[in-house]
Amino acid sequence: MKKINIVLVSGIWFLVTLICPGCSNANIDKPAQSGELVYLKAASGTASSFEDTPDWAPKPDPMAPVDGDLETRWSPASGIDNEWIYFDLGREKTLSKIIIRWEEAYATAYEISVSDDAVNWKRVVLKKDGKGGVEDLAFDPVRARYVKITGLARFNPEWGFSMWEFEMYGPGAMNPGDRTLDETFPKRAEARRKAQDTPAVNVSDDVLVPSPGPITKEEFQKGVNYTSWNRDELAGKVSDSTLLYLAGLGVKHVAIMVVWYQADAEAKDIFRDDSKTISDEALRHAVNVCHSLGMKVMLKSHVDLEDGEFRTNILPSEEWFDSYKRFILRYAEFSAKNNVEIFSIGTELANTTIVTWQKRWSDIIGEVRRLYNGPIIYGANWDEYETVSFWPEVDYIGIDAYFPLTDKTDPTKEELVEAWKARGDEIEEYFNAKGLTGKPVIFTEVGYDAIDGSNMQPWRVLPTLADQKEDQKEQSDCLDAMMLALSGRSWFKGLYWWNYFPRPDLGPLGYTLRGKEGEKVLVDWFKKVK
Repeated sequence: MKKINIVLVSGIWFLVTLICPGCSNANIDKPAQSGELVYLKAASGTASSFEDTPDWAPKPDPMAPVDGDLETRWSPASGIDNEWIYFDLGREKTLSKIIIRWEEAYATAYEISVSDDAVNWKRVVLKKDGKGGVEDLAFDPVRARYVKITGLARFNPEWGFSMWEFEMYGPGAMNPGDRTLDETFPKRAEARRKAQDTPAVNVSDDVLVPSPGPITKEEFQKGVNYTSWNRDELAGKVSDSTLLYLAGLGVKHVAIMVVWYQADAEAKDIFRDDSKTISDEALRHAVNVCHSLGMKVMLKSHVDLEDGEFRTNILPSEEWFDSYKRFILRYAEFSAKNNVEIFSIGTELANTTIVTWQKRWSDIIGEVRRLYNGPIIYGANWDEYETVSFWPEVDYIGIDAYFPLTDKTDPTKEELVEAWKARGDEIEEYFNAKGLTGKPVIFTEVGYDAIDGSNMQPWRVLPTLADQKEDQKEQSDCLDAMMLALSGRSWFKGLYWWNYFPRPDLGPLGYTLRGKEGEKVLVDWFKKVK
């Protein structure tokens, strides 16, 4: 029987444990020869480049791998070999050991060099068979002020490479004034001690965890979208820790995204990707963890296009609907077997939901109800909900609420509230006109990235971080304004913020609220609404 021990701790040690579950305490926070070696703290860092995709890239900080914090990392531009980063020790020191803690994107080949002037470099390590994880590299002592690592080959050709920490050590007798890792970063040691004293939650993958209870139409769904494009990520301890974190925030509903693919907008076949589509085992594990923490689950169906086109542009056919039906029924059956509380039959498929294809959707809904007894929802894009033909047949109207709010990069909160009031009025007018009054509405997605002007086009996905100004206040103001404008309306029965990643380091300028001003706003509103 596989048993997972999950510990809810805010701090560095907990994440270290998750990243390197097989490491002992001594191996993680101390070099192997702890009585002889000391940690060599860097004074500054210089990097060749920084990854710049907003949802995936860490903040561009060359000191991230030498700050003692395993929630920060350095990652250079993607898809390029020979990227490098070097560190200035502040003065000449004696170096004899390096520990690298790689992120998932690791270098399979790399070299480590030293220098007295950051111009002329001498190689001390050449690694041609890197395996990622934690690599412990010992070599003959060498005197140097600068230490450099250059990536020569990457585990995934489409990625760059990425490291949590680059730990430099040398003999204590030859480095007067330098201290152990624990002494250099005392908060790391304190986090470890707190972890040891924190109660654990046990989840077995061989036992189906009961649901916390059905979703009722009276309850306000306090949710987040939980997103991963990786087969096994949601089965790992990092994901478990994030779900614990979400439960601690007061999140009561988690929309777990399941993505299948098609080649392009005109393709007729929808299929699972063996590396990117979540496995049934990982999905079941995540549902179990949510239920063990008292959180209810929405299984949220997505279709992505391999050519990068958006799913709203899918051009359906009878053959496409045959394939889509097989996809949806597979997860309706999974939802029934695994106590999933609410099932989403689709997301943002605007060309397929018009009256032309209503009979195909009615057929799918009927078959889903034959397999699954819980409530059904569909998530329409913000500019699609008025043309969905089958709203009377589902239990909840879902809207991915990326409504543009103002034409200003720096609106006041009052202006944002007025914009959201107008959007709420539009939704109500549509309901009244279509005889849908009383049908509960869930914002299956709502979100803003943490940049200036995010309220203007909330749906956009930024190509790079270049020229973007961080603005956490605008992100939090948009969320607060929405709740101020809509929380008292009888039809508004919940939201799922887009998004939270399993990994805590992702999305510094993206949609995630983790560690940002907007997270407190979300927590406060989840406490207020019933």
